[in-house]
This record gives sequence, structure tokens and C-alpha cells, in this order.
Amino acid sequence: MHFFPACLVAALFAAECAVRVSAGVFFIQPAQGSTCTGGAPCTLQWLDDGTRPLLRAVGPVSAGLYTGHMQLVQSIPPVDVGSVHAVEFTPIKEAGPDSGAYYIAFTSVGKVNGTQYLAFSPFFNLKGMSGSFASPLARATSTIPVPSALTRSTSTKGAGTTITIGSVATSPPPLPTFSTTRKASSLSASASASAAASSFSSQFTTASLPASSLSPSVTQGALATSAVATSGAARRSLPALAVLSLLPVLVSIL
Repeated sequence: MHFFPACLVAALFAAECAVRVSAGVFFIQPAQGSTCTGGAPCTLQWLDDGTRPLLRAVGPVSAGLYTGHMQLVQSIPPVDVGSVHAVEFTPIKEAGPDSGAYYIAFTSVGKVNGTQYLAFSPFFNLKGMSGSFASPLARATSTIPVPSALTRSTSTKGAGTTITIGSVATSPPPLPTFSTTRKASSLSASASASAAASSFSSQFTTASLPASSLSPSVTQGALATSAVATSGAARRSLPALAVLSLLPVLVSIL
């Protein structure tokens, strides 16, 4: 007689979880219908399903063993689902009865995208239990504080890491400078050289071309003509000198 109401509650809760839960954590263990034993280690294992929010964004979560409509049966130590993908916990025998209505719930320590993140495992069985859902065990349901190491790791992830290699120049390099004195002196020297060249050129503009600029045949012909002219003049002057030298002799005879 009590089976139908229990199934109805489970179905309604599953529908509500489908609305409230966010993607990210995909439970591998416990699997649907699997069994753990009271007083023995029970493995929880999950993966990132690749849908946002990713596990790295979820970070630390509070974990617990639940039944019914989020009725806490046993607290499980918090864990960073982005860094660890498997943990073990030992169900306390006195925390509840043998049942197939147990499930694991993760609740984010901080808000994810402005809301509280929730993830749920499938329903699984616990056997070897000796407690009752109607009488929760106080020592099993006490709150387990979140270790500061988990919150520090989360803030470090959010801050990111900056790696600087070498030195980074924050100002542009100086523009190259040019010496105006050197340039002016170079221009002055160039102007002086141009003026000297112009003066040198103006002094020799009316001069005749040097003999070296003429062709060899022209130069040799000019020299031969000059020599012949000189020899002819010498021959023409010899008779006149002979007559002048004989004048004293002629005068004495007479």
C-alpha cells in the first residue's frame, strides 16, 4: 500500500531535479540500481559532460547522501569537482534503513552563473543499514565545513595566472636622432668643394687643349714642322754672318 506513494514521490522529485539540476557533473558511480553496503567504503565517481557550466567553473561543492525530497541522511566531506573526479565515503549503518531510494547530491559552495549549482546521482541501494528515515542521526547529518584550501584553489583559478618572460617594455622605443651639426658641416664642405671646382674650371676655360688630348699623329706633325722651320731659318742666317766676318779683311786690303 505504501509502494505507490513512494514511487510517486520519487517520480515527482526526479522531475523537479531535472528542472533544477545544471549540466556538468555526470555520475558514473553510483549507477542506477547499484548497491553499496553500510559500514563499507562506497565510491562516488563523476565526469564532466562537456556542457556548461564545466566542472572547473563549478569548483567546490558540499556533498551528501539523501533520500526523498532532499532529506539529508548523511553529510559527505566537500570536494572540488573540477580537480577531483572520485571520492569514497562510508555509509553509517545507523543513518537509515535498507532502501533503494538513496541518491547523492552536490551543491556548489558559491553561485555559478548567478545561481546555486545542483547535481544529482541516480537512485541506488544501501544494504546492511539499521536506521530509520523518520529518525535522522544527528552525528551523520552535522554540517561539514568547507576547507579553506578548496576556497583558495577556487580563487586562484578565477584570478588566472600571468607569466612574464624577460622584461616587457611599456613605452615605445625612442626615435633615432640625427646630428644637425654634422649635416651642416657636410653641406658646408660639399659647398666649398663645389666652389673650388667651379673656380678651377673658370680659370682654365679659355686655355687651349693640352697636347696630351690631341691624337699622336697631330702632335708629331706639329713638332716636325717646328723643327724644319727652325733649321731653315738657321741656314738663311749663315751667309750673312760669313759676309760680316770678312768685312775687316776687305777694309785692310783697300
